[in-house]
Amino acid sequence: MSQVGDFFWAHADILRDLQVDVSKRVLGLIALKLLVDNKKLKFNFNYKDNFGLDKDFFTQKDNTTQKKFLKIINNLEKFSNTSNKFGKDIFKNLFEQGFNIKEGVNEISNSDFEKVLDVYIEKANFINYPKEEYKDLYEMTLTRLEEKKYKGDLLGQHFTQKSIIHLMCEMAIPSIKDREKIAIYDPSCGNGSMLMESFYYFQNHSKTKTKSIEVYGQEIDKRGYVLCNIFLEISEIDYNIVLGNTLLNPAFINGINGDDSFDFIIANPPFGLDWKHNYDEEVELMKQDKNFLIVKNEKDKIVTPKKSDGQFLFIQHILKLLINEQNKTKKKDGFAGIISSSTLISTGNNNSSEAKIREKIFNLGYLKAVIEQPKAMFSNTDITSHIWFFDTTYKENYIKILQVDNEEKNIFIPHSSPKKKMKNSYSKENIKEIVRKLNNKKATKYVTKNLNLKDKVEINISNEIDKKPKFIDVNIEKSAENLKIVGKDICEILKLELW
Repeated sequence: MSQVGDFFWAHADILRDLQVDVSKRVLGLIALKLLVDNKKLKFNFNYKDNFGLDKDFFTQKDNTTQKKFLKIINNLEKFSNTSNKFGKDIFKNLFEQGFNIKEGVNEISNSDFEKVLDVYIEKANFINYPKEEYKDLYEMTLTRLEEKKYKGDLLGQHFTQKSIIHLMCEMAIPSIKDREKIAIYDPSCGNGSMLMESFYYFQNHSKTKTKSIEVYGQEIDKRGYVLCNIFLEISEIDYNIVLGNTLLNPAFINGINGDDSFDFIIANPPFGLDWKHNYDEEVELMKQDKNFLIVKNEKDKIVTPKKSDGQFLFIQHILKLLINEQNKTKKKDGFAGIISSSTLISTGNNNSSEAKIREKIFNLGYLKAVIEQPKAMFSNTDITSHIWFFDTTYKENYIKILQVDNEEKNIFIPHSSPKKKMKNSYSKENIKEIVRKLNNKKATKYVTKNLNLKDKVEINISNEIDKKPKFIDVNIEKSAENLKIVGKDICEILKLELW
């Protein structure tokens, strides 16, 4: 069998001369083929054999491959072999809106469409493809299409590499290892990569006693939502993914079934999210004490993040899920790992809205640690980022801070398969060392420091880290000789006798 992946540009090359979104077209057919090869749809791509269907299904009007295929698409629910959670809206977004396969079929000639099907029959065989790698197809496809400079509005996205997800999971294990059942939640789940990687990490980790893992998520982008549902469906993971705006209409604001919260929350919200168009609605929700941890100033007025960056809104949403703000108690022993831009923890003066939000978050007492990651951890940006770790089982009045790229010893490695701007990663040993330092009750010199958060409104990690003193090797004899020469020169200038 040809290597899976050859079909990326074999399909794209057929569309090269068309003014279409190639990334959307390719990903749409990949999604469909994944469902077919995993027997979630009761037909196949073999158009020479009527797509594996009874000949009576087609009429004389269905006299071309294109027309036959479109008839299948229009009756797709009849061929569905998916779970009840895999609803009608998945098919609607896959074939009419998010990816619009119908449009993609009609925009090329019948002969070219048959060439496309040949590509997926001969080169895109997912029958024995490892389930834990399905999610990686999305990133791999977009990366390769972007390298070839194909047209597509899905290009230019950034992804959270596995080693970062593993670090966030490993930090959570002490809090969740004894639970037979855990629920994972991602409020901006995209194609579900972080949810699935977390699932497999906990499932395969020897320290956990977990017998049941459920994943929950919400995604505003229709294409990410469709792919997430498909990847989870074919991976046989217990899931519940909702399409919608998490900040305006969070599907899981009351937790699971309205009576339980999440064990592990993982998130990489979009940096620099502009939310000014929803500002009035968001503030009204805050006034009703909905969706977010509420922050107020001295005049009892609600404080909001700047309209050009909604990262804090996601953190406030996650904290709303973890704690009962009115009586300052936790809803459940839960753990959250949240990635942010490096400016979020220090931007703004003491009177700024950002400072007031940070002060509120710090004083809750559940922020266990913050680490500053090295640059070049993401494919499309080399900026420095932070990970905030919240733990409702945490009982100390200080946090640990860690600079992974530090003067004493870098706790990261070069990435084994660098892509574009992504050059660095964490090894298993790095992850163990980071977790050990952050869970150590004592401060570790040069790298981390216990930081009392009382009355703090910002954290400048570079200033808070203990620096390793720099020693200079000194040759005593040579220094003495130099001192004598200098002394002699001074005496001659001042016309003094040399001592």
